[in-house]
Amino acid sequence: MLDLPKIVLFDMDGTLVDNYAFHLQAWQLTCERRGQVKTLKEIASDLHGTNFEICKKFFGEAITFNQSERIGTEKEALYREIYAPHIHPVKGLHDFLSALKRHKIKLALGTMGNRRNAAFILKALGLENYFTIVQTAEDVMHGKPHPEIFNNCLRLLEFTGTTNPTDVWVFEDTSSGIQAALNTGARAMGICTSKSAQELLDSGAHSVYEDYEDVLTKTDLT
Repeated sequence: MLDLPKIVLFDMDGTLVDNYAFHLQAWQLTCERRGQVKTLKEIASDLHGTNFEICKKFFGEAITFNQSERIGTEKEALYREIYAPHIHPVKGLHDFLSALKRHKIKLALGTMGNRRNAAFILKALGLENYFTIVQTAEDVMHGKPHPEIFNNCLRLLEFTGTTNPTDVWVFEDTSSGIQAALNTGARAMGICTSKSAQELLDSGAHSVYEDYEDVLTKTDLT
């Protein structure tokens, strides 16, 4: 069993909810509206970083920040419309969060989604009281695998000292997210929604789990 940490940080998309396919659909439709026909596989290969970074990959380096903001706003509204009837937490999430709270472990959310998406997910799942610290794409200059968003979470939680895998766990579902966790100095915990266990391990994850029931079974949280 692992020693319990002082802090646990969570990604959101693919980590609190298994919504990856809905983001891909929304980006595909957004690209099609602008004459950029892309397969879901092509979109998935470039879907990491800030909205501006993603838009440059999809629509060319000449795109301006303001243009990318308008495109991003359109895409996220489309995503929320598509996903709203299907939203549900990754299995075991509420029990896991409750166990962390009972052990007085501090929690924060660090997502490259925007604030409206974060509010949408947290409200739908009833998680607002679990995550009083929320950092989104609007709060950072660099997307994952850069550690900025998780470092921001630690600063807001008033964590002092050197980040290490014993004190800080980060739950992520993508290769870039796992790398961001490692770049923060934390223990990278993979959730197998959008990537296989082997893919996450190959990305550097310390450990991988099918869902949060699996996490509860394999850690000393009761």
